[in-house]
Amino acid sequence: MGVVFKAHDPNLDIILALKVLKKERLTNEPFVRRFMAEARALGRLDHPEIVRVFNVDKDGDDVYIAMEFIQGEPISSLMKKQPYAPDAIVDFGSRMAEALHYAHKKGIIHRDVKPSNILCTTEGKLKITDFGIAHIEDPSGVEETQAGEILGTPAYMSPEQVLGRPIDGRSDLFSLGIILYEMATGSRPFQGQGMNAIFNAITNDVPPPIHTISQTIPRSLSDIIMKCLSKSPEARHADGRELAAALRSSVAICGPVVTGITVSKEKSGKYISVLIIAGLIVAIAIVAFLLLGRSSPLPESAAVTGVQPPTTQPSDVVQKSSRLKAESTPSGATIYVDGVQVGFTPNSVSLEPGKHELIISLPNYDKWEAQVEFENGTETPVSVTLTPAGK
Repeated sequence: MGVVFKAHDPNLDIILALKVLKKERLTNEPFVRRFMAEARALGRLDHPEIVRVFNVDKDGDDVYIAMEFIQGEPISSLMKKQPYAPDAIVDFGSRMAEALHYAHKKGIIHRDVKPSNILCTTEGKLKITDFGIAHIEDPSGVEETQAGEILGTPAYMSPEQVLGRPIDGRSDLFSLGIILYEMATGSRPFQGQGMNAIFNAITNDVPPPIHTISQTIPRSLSDIIMKCLSKSPEARHADGRELAAALRSSVAICGPVVTGITVSKEKSGKYISVLIIAGLIVAIAIVAFLLLGRSSPLPESAAVTGVQPPTTQPSDVVQKSSRLKAESTPSGATIYVDGVQVGFTPNSVSLEPGKHELIISLPNYDKWEAQVEFENGTETPVSVTLTPAGK
């Protein structure tokens, strides 16, 4: 939808982030309205853990949002660098649940809660960003999302999002539950090759409880996170405040809360020792789990093999009867479909009919991404001119 620039405001003498609507979107009224809706949504919010918006305006043909610049890293990067102790998970989860509760009380549902949309500053502060597809409860406004339309990032969607049903704040709590599960176990609870497989897992599969995977996670904390992942919204926590309180209730078992999510240049020797010990405990637990799995197979309903048995008859399998014809300038860019690399431009790729997330990426150029609908028996051309990074 937009490109984000780092900018300097000479009047206030501060660094800002400028989110500018892409030129090709200016003629698309729904995109412009959605972009402006994001600005209005963020403009309503004044919370220390939600990115602040200072202004929305036009400069010639450019439409932009001026917002707070965050110096730090997305949680998606930090999750790859360090393990998360129960106390850190409780601290992160309760803070995010309360921030989402604040937004929900203002009539705003994020709809795209995922690790890359949560930034951590160098001081350890958390900031929820990117309300570009937020649902805004505004009786006087135009509802941009049509019935049955699917918006969000597949791996972090709630069942009601996948099914195109009405949503409320409990949808965001489901997405937050996926993040907490990933922090606790090192992997997402719902996986699959391609968007359809992920959607099937979200709507049908019940992931193994966290405490059965990681022995460092207390049963009480495991149960709280698993409740977030209930298929029915009614079975989840009623709101973010209730979830935050439930997470903090496990502190008595987990120990005192400490902020385990920080971006810093130095770590004390004691902290590193704790991480090493925690890593060894997790490694021992995984080895024990694998050895037990080999000697005494789990019941089929509880097996964690990473491979799901076929649930459809051959006649039910959707044939790959659509094609993507991808070209880029410059050529040689990597093509990703639903997060899976499928080749380089120019190229023609067979796909299942339906919506797919496309990314075309080339080093030193801005990444291009979009959700594209592929009709049965047709070839859909996608021709992209990539923009040099920083321009």
